[in-house]
Amino acid sequence: MTINPQPLSLWEKVDLISGQVAILGSALYNAVTGIFRGQTGAEGYSLHIGNAIARKLLSRLSTRHLQYLTGPTSYVYETQMNKNGCQPESVTLKHGAQGHWIGNKNAKNVIIYYHGGGFAHSCVPGHISFLSRLINTLNAEGHDIALFLLTYTRTPHAAYPTQLRQAVEALRYMLTEMHRDPSNVIVGGDSAGGNLALAVLLHLSHPHPEIEPLYDVAPLAGIVAFAPWVNFNHEGSTSMRENQYKDMIGSEILDLWSQLYLGGQGKEGDAWSEPNRAPMEWWKDAKLKVKEILFLTGRDEVLFDGIDGFVKKFQCVVPNTTYVIGYGETHVEPVYSASFIGNETAQGNALREWLRSRL
Repeated sequence: MTINPQPLSLWEKVDLISGQVAILGSALYNAVTGIFRGQTGAEGYSLHIGNAIARKLLSRLSTRHLQYLTGPTSYVYETQMNKNGCQPESVTLKHGAQGHWIGNKNAKNVIIYYHGGGFAHSCVPGHISFLSRLINTLNAEGHDIALFLLTYTRTPHAAYPTQLRQAVEALRYMLTEMHRDPSNVIVGGDSAGGNLALAVLLHLSHPHPEIEPLYDVAPLAGIVAFAPWVNFNHEGSTSMRENQYKDMIGSEILDLWSQLYLGGQGKEGDAWSEPNRAPMEWWKDAKLKVKEILFLTGRDEVLFDGIDGFVKKFQCVVPNTTYVIGYGETHVEPVYSASFIGNETAQGNALREWLRSRL
């Protein structure tokens, strides 16, 4: 189910004001010190400040604060579509999920997309802007494609495997209710959503024991794993240390998000909650369920080491894999940083070119 948070208590409102003051102070501090950031800061000045504000926002405000301020993904989707002069079109799925169309729902090709946000947060306006531009550009070039964005239940209102069950349901709906040919379906997502995209692929060949299988699915057209969160353990990660003042997320918030997703501190993950835990032999089986796979990551993101190590192992058993690194780029930069970097990113360009060549 899609849950709207209860109204904030008086104390939470006071703390929210205090937090906003702290965020403003961080912005001013980084605006000055960012001039002298050197190699420890983000590549661009605006990116450095924007990511510093995001880090402070995520670390200072509670999950309830942020969920209260942003609303669910369905709200963000409807607001942005109306702002863009487009008619929102949503559908209720099983297990409490919702799907939202960007583009013509009867298009020949479709991307099922799972947004990021640590499983705790909704999509942001940047998701709708980036994905809408992507779909509009491809259609203007003569490709017939739409996007189906999933609203899944955020933590702590539900924990794993709820979100994966809902992600699988979106694919099941597309194949059985919308009667799409798997060869015209691409499954993708960013960050936590990239985790879900890979877990859905794994489910096709090695079904999760608590989730209804999808049997006899012909190969999907593709999987897009955009800065996928594949490993919750970041001990010994060089990129976590070297990029801590470049990226928009940090180790503490990642630890909180993973605990909420797994259902509590000390809970262990498995092959479907953390793709890095799945035996490589399982991925060798999974490659029969998809024609092409694309991995995208930024070299200056804290998750880089985890993604890079996973992809290099993955490519050994799944050769139909494309891997693109955006040098000087941070976490899902085309979505979270587009408003203040003012230019296209290598990751965004790579995704568009990869889609063009496969439609």
